Amino acid sequence: MAVVRACIKDSYVNKSGESPVYVSFYIGREKIMLPCKLSVSVKAWDKDAGKVTTRDKFHADRNMMIDNIKKRVNEIFVKYRLANKTLTREIFLNEYHNPTVFSNFFDFATWYQRLRFKEIEESTAAHHKGVITKLKGFKENLTFEDLTTDFFREYVVYLKKTLKNVDSTVNKNLATIKIYVTDAVKRGYMDANPFEDIKIRRQRIVPVDYLTETELSKLTELYSAKNLPDNLQKALGFFLFMCFTSLHISDAKSVKMEQISTTTLTYYRKKNRNSKPEPIFIPLSKPAKKIIKQEAGLRLKGLLFDGMYPDQRINKFLKRIAAKVGIDKKISAKTGRHTFATIYLRRTKDIRSLQELLGHSNLAETLVYAHVLDESKREGMDTFNDFKI
Repeated sequence: MAVVRACIKDSYVNKSGESPVYVSFYIGREKIMLPCKLSVSVKAWDKDAGKVTTRDKFHADRNMMIDNIKKRVNEIFVKYRLANKTLTREIFLNEYHNPTVFSNFFDFATWYQRLRFKEIEESTAAHHKGVITKLKGFKENLTFEDLTTDFFREYVVYLKKTLKNVDSTVNKNLATIKIYVTDAVKRGYMDANPFEDIKIRRQRIVPVDYLTETELSKLTELYSAKNLPDNLQKALGFFLFMCFTSLHISDAKSVKMEQISTTTLTYYRKKNRNSKPEPIFIPLSKPAKKIIKQEAGLRLKGLLFDGMYPDQRINKFLKRIAAKVGIDKKISAKTGRHTFATIYLRRTKDIRSLQELLGHSNLAETLVYAHVLDESKREGMDTFNDFKI
């Protein structure tokens, strides 16, 4: 049984002659000092008993506060001893500062979402909620003990056979659940991580929709002509801005004039603001500069695209615009970023710099544009056709 004692740090005495009170104990050979968030007069402290004496008129309340902390410490020790679990400093402090007791895994997931959803995009949060709702449809009262390797193997069968989910959807669901399970293990709510024996396959790289250089030229000519209705002209300018800067739709909507210099656009990608928090610098091409000048006018502050339409409405406008110039493709706002990446990589063959411009946290994300490199390989091999055998 751990010895939990209260003490004062008499090496520090404030102007009122008071010292801070701590509860101290050992985990293994490591000493831990928990602050009680109260100070008492050195003269009113009984060092041997570890209590505030009657010389302090609030001695009863202060001793109660100290006893409650000692009780909480002992409860954690008992909990881990009865469960035959190893208690470390990190686990103890996490348990002490996060005393929430969850009746099941879904309560934990709800708490985790409140904790983390302030840091992620709305679309990501919506995906998380959908994944947890789907899991609840498989087993409503899910305890931490239920989360075994066999459970998830059964869940995969349920996703495929009952819900008819394709492999990519199944893997994406498992990868999301793994985030919650890994955090639960880290916080001591689970002994082992069942995903250590579950292989989550990487997402298959699927072709992206993009415009050819000829198709992009058709749209730039249409934009320069200024013959479109105002709503379509505005949507086209926004789309072309993404084509020439690589920005995602949510980032493009957030661009302010203050982020733009004569040569560079500087921004933080919303999606990766935790994994890649450093700024991204986009050198501005001549077309990008002309679009900025056209859309901003004389404004030097505020949003570049002030009052931009909702995403779905932009996509409807883009389909109408594409039809006007004979582009028969599934065009949407995403096509702008894909077009930039495809043309950039085709002309430079530099996938590393493309990764930086796109703000991808790892190269695997950028490899979705590997089809361009495959084309380059074919072109490169064709150069040998000049040799006669």
